[in-house]
Amino acid sequence: MNATKVNKFEQFLDSKLIPIGNKVSKQRHLKAIRDGMVAATPLALLGGMTLIVTSPPVNLNTMQPTNFLFKFLIAWKEWAVEYGMQIELLQRASMGMMALFICMAIAHSLAKSYKMDPMGSMIISAVCFLIASAPSNLGVMASQITPNMTGEEVLANQSVLMPTSFLGAEGIFTAILLAIVTTEVTRFLKEKNIMIKMPDAVPAAVKASFASIIPLIVNAVGVFLLSLLVQKLSAGLLIPELIKTALQPLVVAVDSPFGIILISVVTQILWIVGLHGSSIVSGVVGAFELGNLTSNAELVTQGLVPEFIYTEPFRAFFMILGGAGATIALNILMLRSRAKQLKTLGRLAIVPSIFNINEPLIFGTPLVLNPTLAIPFILAQTVNGLLTYLIMYMDIIGKTFTYVPWTTPAPLGAALSTMDVKAFVWIIILIAVDLIIWYPFFKSYEKQLVLEEKAAEKVGA
Repeated sequence: MNATKVNKFEQFLDSKLIPIGNKVSKQRHLKAIRDGMVAATPLALLGGMTLIVTSPPVNLNTMQPTNFLFKFLIAWKEWAVEYGMQIELLQRASMGMMALFICMAIAHSLAKSYKMDPMGSMIISAVCFLIASAPSNLGVMASQITPNMTGEEVLANQSVLMPTSFLGAEGIFTAILLAIVTTEVTRFLKEKNIMIKMPDAVPAAVKASFASIIPLIVNAVGVFLLSLLVQKLSAGLLIPELIKTALQPLVVAVDSPFGIILISVVTQILWIVGLHGSSIVSGVVGAFELGNLTSNAELVTQGLVPEFIYTEPFRAFFMILGGAGATIALNILMLRSRAKQLKTLGRLAIVPSIFNINEPLIFGTPLVLNPTLAIPFILAQTVNGLLTYLIMYMDIIGKTFTYVPWTTPAPLGAALSTMDVKAFVWIIILIAVDLIIWYPFFKSYEKQLVLEEKAAEKVGA
């Protein structure tokens, strides 16, 4: 690529893509959604760890206690079968309630961006979300019913129960919408001075509490009436059920080869222009990734097979091996580079790369605004995603259903998130594929740097 084409390419990025990327990354609502998803990470981690403990990769019908490892796995499986339901309370109280906590976190972040009371907005959003997604009613818990009970005895055990079906994955989009809407309504009321004001001498916490009374009433009553209207017009559907139905085409599109290509390409183009592509795109698709993972986790707790392929662990451990762009392969090539710059950087960056941190490579190579390496930077992780999608679609390796921190080395993270040892081997194969993709472009760039280094040495001499 000659200098004129490079300059035109850089001018196009500067004038078109970078301004768009900056606006998207700073958009307050997308930032609040992103903050909400990040805040839910500890919940996903706790739920994921619980599922790992209660879901050992063992088939008691086929595995025989022929060695120490198999005996251990069989004992683990038998223990999980006996105590799994009690232990899964940790999962139900974390991932199973994730939408509620995401709603609160988004409202908190958005309110802070408006310099409003974040605590009040968080409480208002939580109340409204529960009204829309978990309307309580009289019922009897199954554990309180015995076979010999009469109808009157069963009814005597009635209590107010709150359904949790939409407090997890299926309620995430409702949580996002209500967090934003309730915070915006509260902001409108504040700007119009429609709230209770207390004298300056009153403590700040008390003032904030009274200031939230009218916004809470307006939001709660509004959501309550909207929920009743939706149920009336849709034969009893709750708001989350209606939203789930409306968004089903998008869920299907994201969890598809086309969705993987689009997400990957857009993310990498943003990185190339110097923006944090992963962070920006996660604000848009993060809800789908987390929702799909939580749905898979819920299916596993019911003894069923995971349904969705594209999840957050799928992207973290099967696509971006070593960091955005699948740069662990590039880092490996750098270790034996003839260019001093690349060899030195490769040695410094190899440990972070193993833990999926590749900013040293992105900005040190650099990969930003580097047309020579742009193609493999986009292509490698896209190919990883498509090949893995095919392998999981064919049930050769299992789908992800547990959350594992994204800094876990990819082979281990892949195995733990799927509880499938074959995933470990598959990652090694993908790294080999990435080496093939990166190699010709790397050699071309290396040649440029070697010539520049030799020219610099001559000038220095």
